[in-house]
Amino acid sequence: MEQPTHTHPSVGEKAPDFRLAAAGGGEIGLADYLGRKNLLLWFSKGLFCPFCRRNMARLSQSYTDFVALDAEILQITHNTQKEADVYFRNYHLATPYLCDADRRVHVIYGVGIERQSFGAMAENWVTSSAMVAHDLLLHGEKSPPPVPALRMGSSQPNQLVVTVDRAGVVCYVWSGGPFDTLPTVAELLSLLQSMGADPSAAGAAYAGS
Repeated sequence: MEQPTHTHPSVGEKAPDFRLAAAGGGEIGLADYLGRKNLLLWFSKGLFCPFCRRNMARLSQSYTDFVALDAEILQITHNTQKEADVYFRNYHLATPYLCDADRRVHVIYGVGIERQSFGAMAENWVTSSAMVAHDLLLHGEKSPPPVPALRMGSSQPNQLVVTVDRAGVVCYVWSGGPFDTLPTVAELLSLLQSMGADPSAAGAAYAGS
């Protein structure tokens, strides 16, 4: 049977709701923030990606700047909750880390799966690991988690960044391949600052939709 295809949400549309297990226990959902905070959703490749761990560290380091804008960062990955809990026993992350192990939320947000040959994947892994190793050490990683064995035709998820306002409406969408560079922290803060709105008005707008 042919699998249904999904595209990522467009600016001006309501963001699809979800609820996922969070590292450290419990669950977090989009609806928890409606009428309260603007959101930055980041669908990343997770803990096995050194680029993603570097971006995690940078976002965590700048977390107080996001809090000052009354915004929350939700990182959504395909790691299991167990994998995340093991990693975060040693490394503190200020932002929520949500586990979409069955990729259900990835699908409804249109985060595709990109297939790469072993050669391309191996080259990217070696390059990325070398480039970020020193940076990760500076952020407190003393022994990064092992990279899983690479197999021919392994699937690697693309990345997606979505900002959602307090009314649950998508305001910005960025999508890229597995090794593309995310928008900078400064760019993301600027986007969220431009979304500033009265929480009570946003909540009323959502409730009346």
